[in-house]
Amino acid sequence: MKRKFSDLHCHNHMRAHFQMQEKQKKFTRKGEFSPWTVIASNSKAIEDGKMGASYSQIDLVKCWNANLRLTFNSLYPLEREFVQGMDPKIKEDKWYHFLASVLLGDKGLRRDLLQTAYMRIPDKVVDYFQSPDYDYWESLTREKNFVIKDSGIRIPKNEMHVPGAILGERKAAEKRAKEDPASYVAENACYRIPKNRAELQTSLADDTEITMILTIEGAHALGTDRVKTVQDISDRVQFIKKMWEVPVFFITFAHHFDNRLCGHAHSIPGMGKILMKQRPHMNEGFRRNGHRILREILGLNLAGEPDSSLGYRILIDVKHMAARSRVEYYDLVKMRLAKGDRIPVIASHCGYSGIKTLQDHITFEKKEKDDYTDPSGKFNAWNINLCDEDIEVIVKTRGLIGLSFDQRILGLTSDDIKKDKTREKKRNSIQLIWENLEGFVKSAYSNPNLSAAEKTSIWKCLTIGTDFEGLIDPVNPFPTVLSFDSMANQLVEVIDLARKDPKATHLAHFKSSADVEKWVDDFCFGNAEAFVLENYPE
Repeated sequence: MKRKFSDLHCHNHMRAHFQMQEKQKKFTRKGEFSPWTVIASNSKAIEDGKMGASYSQIDLVKCWNANLRLTFNSLYPLEREFVQGMDPKIKEDKWYHFLASVLLGDKGLRRDLLQTAYMRIPDKVVDYFQSPDYDYWESLTREKNFVIKDSGIRIPKNEMHVPGAILGERKAAEKRAKEDPASYVAENACYRIPKNRAELQTSLADDTEITMILTIEGAHALGTDRVKTVQDISDRVQFIKKMWEVPVFFITFAHHFDNRLCGHAHSIPGMGKILMKQRPHMNEGFRRNGHRILREILGLNLAGEPDSSLGYRILIDVKHMAARSRVEYYDLVKMRLAKGDRIPVIASHCGYSGIKTLQDHITFEKKEKDDYTDPSGKFNAWNINLCDEDIEVIVKTRGLIGLSFDQRILGLTSDDIKKDKTREKKRNSIQLIWENLEGFVKSAYSNPNLSAAEKTSIWKCLTIGTDFEGLIDPVNPFPTVLSFDSMANQLVEVIDLARKDPKATHLAHFKSSADVEKWVDDFCFGNAEAFVLENYPE
């Protein structure tokens, strides 16, 4: 049977929405205003393993053809710090790389400043992002409306849009579509956003449609920068819960910049964090209003008790949340767990940090330079990643960890990149993925605070969480969702070899290749499916 896939954190619609949001009438008239519309990609960039800005990584067409049947599609109003002061007319690679090298060196700007120009977002859209009219809450609403518009509708065939289409570009795109139909063409395809758990169960049982779960990346999406009072934010949380057509499953509470609610983890390399003003409230704790909004999202009142008047529980994703803020959040989670109220902790697109405690992360904040690793040299030790203490809480709450496919998050350093040019066994490969997965597992198995049953349950807490279309540098052999099957097959081979080492006691339960295959199937789909079935709003 063909292996199925899921992704705990991605942006299936982002490229299409960026391209079309400011010209909705035009694209509607052409029949292209749809999350299914493919934005023609730069195929050379895929071949080169470059950042996922000039090519699509996980649009719905690729999902359909890759047999991805469960997607956690994240709504994300672009934070204005990414485009402030940017010239939207700078589009060509030569300018992009020139400015990157002059201003920020090889990494910072390339990854985090001119990425919007590089993916050829229309000038009008960049102008809108830069204008005083750009409002996160209004943008979130528009994005939600775009995503839900074709839910439950089966399309005969998708459309393709070529940005700035001159005749030569359109012909080249049409040629690529014929040569690579899996990237450009979906037929008789359907996605569905379930309105409740019953619809979720039906959708998941139907392999002829993609089950799409809505999430939100960044509480800034609630318009926290412009509201007059915290009550306005509270009202918007209730509006989402009571008025939106479909539920939001989780919110990634923090993102790259100050959301006025909690601290965000250092995430932007090089000088980018300075030029894009990442420093305000970076690596800090919760603000008073943040505690209130956090509780209300979880359906808890001022006393921290469940309150049905606050609506269904939206789960919290701790990716991007600063270590100081995670300490405070986990205090609430542990308090509720002691009272029999389990709040599953989600970390949707992370790597393993190799650090023991959150306090260690706090202590080591100033060491977070580019290529900063744990003592083993394997893992990215920035506090944006998960330490042993995080993993303990996730296991105890039966939460879920999505493994990011971002090579930097997974610990690839500039030294690795140089060495990979000449060494036969490259680290920028399945090795990088397995090292982080094994890091999570060994962390749980070596934790004295976990029971034997809890230690083994770590295997149920791991799934794919790529961050595709988040403009990441993917692990080279796996640049898009279409490479998931290759990734899974390679992962089976790596684990099957590793389990034969008598010292690998954490792999002792794998008695055969078939056992390994079964777990890889769970990692690719089964664990995420079980988690959402257990925790989706009724």
